[in-house]
Amino acid sequence: MTDPRVVMTVAAVILTLCSAPASAADPTSELVARGKYVFGAAGGCACHTPPEALGLNAGGMKFELLFGVVYSGNITPDPETGIGRWTDAQVTNAIRRGERPDGSRLFPIHPYEYFATIADDEARALVAYLKSVRPIRSSVPARSLRIPTPTIRVGPAPKEAPRGGPERGEYLAGGAAHCADCHTPRRFNGSQDAAKFLAGGPGPEGSLPANITPHLETGIGRWTEAQIARFLRTGVKPSGQEAFSLMRVVIKGTSAGYKDLTEADAAAIARYLKTVPAIENRVR
Repeated sequence: MTDPRVVMTVAAVILTLCSAPASAADPTSELVARGKYVFGAAGGCACHTPPEALGLNAGGMKFELLFGVVYSGNITPDPETGIGRWTDAQVTNAIRRGERPDGSRLFPIHPYEYFATIADDEARALVAYLKSVRPIRSSVPARSLRIPTPTIRVGPAPKEAPRGGPERGEYLAGGAAHCADCHTPRRFNGSQDAAKFLAGGPGPEGSLPANITPHLETGIGRWTEAQIARFLRTGVKPSGQEAFSLMRVVIKGTSAGYKDLTEADAAAIARYLKTVPAIENRVR
């Protein structure tokens, strides 16, 4: 006959083990959290959550271009109108190469030219986050273009993201944060004017992005690294003025934005911006 004291002892041990906190965080939760951070570093992919959207990432933002009309897609995990049936690899290809599972190409208003450099480990996390949000059934209108979708060739992505140092700032600014997408003016054919890298000028959606090169008179050369980092996280300039237009949108983000950058990452981007060539270009 089993001693009842033994039974009670075993039951107590089991109860203790079941109620004790896990020795390590759930790796899936960690991956999703990291993905949300990458999502925030990309400005919360705000184009996919316009004010009139049904919810986070439901799409539908209208872009009227010289070449036609494009709408941002539904990137929730809804199986019918979103990316719910896409494999992780297919979502990654859309993010980094502008390719849908059916082989059609995304219009490069989706900045895959920059997202192409999101490292494998952070791309994997970003996909995990995108698939974790609430699925929303929301069909968006088909695009209507007067020209074929332009193709931008992209190279391979790094395996792992830099964790710190100057490389981290360049990686973020040139990748997820896609600074040059707005702050480098474009030629009449839509290509970027490399001679005015980050020098500001006419930008998307009628915006007028600032010159963020370290030019002392027309850029941000008089800003300290700490002031640049603070602006990225708060939207407040050294003058006390607040960010507006698209910069305000990406700082605020959606479920996350630039405001959620760590102090270290904001400082790394600021340090990188101080190293780019100073270009005289007064934005009016």
